[in-house]
Amino acid sequence: SRQREFRADAGGASLAGKEKMIAALQRLAQNHGQSSLPTQIAAFGISGGLKSGIGALMMTHPPLEVRIDALRNSGSAVTR
Repeated sequence: SRQREFRADAGGASLAGKEKMIAALQRLAQNHGQSSLPTQIAAFGISGGLKSGIGALMMTHPPLEVRIDALRNSGSAVTR
């Protein structure tokens, strides 16, 4: 699942452009953690607060910051 996310990001970068894909992930990161659940049921939402240690091992998707860094450091020079 983690590797699939990186491949999907690379595919998006090849279609839309590397910088546009990075910008899209940055926008997601800005909104990440903001609950869209009504306050009455927000306590039932799932929190993804464990980003280190055993929590990082249990994550099904890489953190957005890691995905952005992977795109920045990728060898493809796709810029549209």
